[in-house]
Amino acid sequence: MNFTEAVDYLFSLGNEILAMKLGLAAMERLLARLGDPHREFRSILVAGTNGKGSTCACLAAMLNAAGLKVGLFTSPHLVRATERIRVGDAEISPETFAALIARVRAAADELVESGELPARPTFFEHLAAAAFLHFQNERVDVAVLEVGLGGRLDATNVVTPEISVVAGIGYDHQEFLGETLTEIAGEKAAIIRPGGRAFISAGQLPEAEAALRDYVEKNQARADWVEPLPVAGCDATGALRFEIGGEIFLTGLRGRHQARNAALAAAVAREFLGVGAERAVAAGLASVRWPGRLELFPGEPPILLDGAHNPQGALTLADFLENDFARRPVTLVFAAMRDKPVRELLSPLARLVARVVATQVAHSPRTMPAAALGEVARECWNPSEVFEEPAFPDALARARALTPPDGAILVSGSLYLVGEATEFLELEKYV
Repeated sequence: MNFTEAVDYLFSLGNEILAMKLGLAAMERLLARLGDPHREFRSILVAGTNGKGSTCACLAAMLNAAGLKVGLFTSPHLVRATERIRVGDAEISPETFAALIARVRAAADELVESGELPARPTFFEHLAAAAFLHFQNERVDVAVLEVGLGGRLDATNVVTPEISVVAGIGYDHQEFLGETLTEIAGEKAAIIRPGGRAFISAGQLPEAEAALRDYVEKNQARADWVEPLPVAGCDATGALRFEIGGEIFLTGLRGRHQARNAALAAAVAREFLGVGAERAVAAGLASVRWPGRLELFPGEPPILLDGAHNPQGALTLADFLENDFARRPVTLVFAAMRDKPVRELLSPLARLVARVVATQVAHSPRTMPAAALGEVARECWNPSEVFEEPAFPDALARARALTPPDGAILVSGSLYLVGEATEFLELEKYV
């Protein structure tokens, strides 16, 4: 099996979200057949609605700066499936990825043929198993694992985390996790083990905070509630400066919401590393990169990519545009999935964005048609400032034609769109 065949096989298992089957039984049997690789390294498990990926990236950077060999498993990917599995600064190679997926596939087939499983494990379960095998083979000191969806029944929750981490919680994937914040928070809190060590981002929405505190108390966990790091302004691109120990550090992160995620990662790093952690915390924040989240591609006009795909993310994006991003006017290139609350994603941006080019994600059955997005956008903007281009390259070309050099183009609404934009912009450098 080569890399292309491995990726094609994964996609043959069904859409990562639509074909998801929450539950640990299949994952546990799959890992047992593979020799339980997840028991061979220490792990830190991170859940949340918004900020869990940024928290993982910050924490991995800090632990790397301390000299540890760190595995990092995140999702989704923007361009390449190999982005999801890293050791240190290196993505897993395509060759190793293919070999591990082939190994996981063989184990899955054996389980189905023996009747131990009714069907093959899911797309995400295959990837998580491959990540665990890679971390075992690489003999990592610790793996930082981002929960895929929820927590209690997510495939990553088969590990026994040394530390459990909960970032900000909001409404997302209610069809899987429950309609209320109490239900959603309860699902995510379940990565915390009875009597275990936990760090939770402070400033949660009241209903979510109440559910988290109730879970912690009932399970007698040792939980710290972590306040944001002090923000000492930002540079001309919106990159944050944090104050740590009386010193000011410029980071690769944009958006003041990252003060919560950076603080959460710093608190976990201090707990994990002990004496001497402060230097690693500062070095990690200075080096961290998290693509597709307020990521700026320079140019005239520059292009800002942000994967905000739920109401909380849209509000955070609006806050950044209003307070820390000086470029005006802004043209929005927007796409979203059919199951997303599109009006809630667009309305916070209405007074900050001059015009919208509605588009759609290529090769995704879940994408909402550009024409339907345009109809919603016209409820928020003057109809003459709403345009429709179903193909992203055409949408970007239209946005460039409409936006002056002192303005900016914002690409948002879906991480899938941000991934498509990233690939296009990276290729454009070499044309």
